[in-house]
Amino acid sequence: MAIDQAWLETSDHAVLRIYHWDQPTVTLGYAQSLARMMEHLPHWPLVRRWTGGGVVMHDQDHTYSLMIPAVVPWAQTPAVQSYEQIHRALARHLVDAGYEGCRLAQMEDVIEGPLCFTAPALHDVVRDSLKIAGAGQRRGRLGILHQGSVQNVKLEPSFWQNWAAQIARQVTTVSAVPTAVQNRAEVLVEKRFSLPQWLTDRDDLLG
Repeated sequence: MAIDQAWLETSDHAVLRIYHWDQPTVTLGYAQSLARMMEHLPHWPLVRRWTGGGVVMHDQDHTYSLMIPAVVPWAQTPAVQSYEQIHRALARHLVDAGYEGCRLAQMEDVIEGPLCFTAPALHDVVRDSLKIAGAGQRRGRLGILHQGSVQNVKLEPSFWQNWAAQIARQVTTVSAVPTAVQNRAEVLVEKRFSLPQWLTDRDDLLG
């Protein structure tokens, strides 16, 4: 979570980050109440995202983030439109990868609920009645942070490289987090994401 925010703060170009969890973990949407959600959650490590959306269980899923800083013109795309465009491109690429029938959820597919992958939202990616991909977004003066999870499919590592090539004019691949991003992330861990009050009440020490 800290690396995503740090990359959005420090980058002058869009970044697609692919990462994995070293153990089953729950992420909680920014606006969700931990007290209200506790009875629905497994006894896994838990962290609150900086983005919205519902509860996501991360266990064998494919996780990615798109950081689009404000200096990139596309960062001015309206919220619903940006969510739709990202997921439309993702659905198209899932079909190319062999998952026929992946499409964007429409109003008739929408289910209200706090658990992300049992409650498709408008423009999530679904296949028949099964939700395949969802995400949370945060938008502001820094740009767009889009944190997504792809579940119920098996993807080859090349999937993401190929998707990046479809959605960007030029792609540069890096395997290590830049030093400036890592240094800022360490501050964000200390002053936000590791704090009990961030998890319970969204309070931090950033000022």
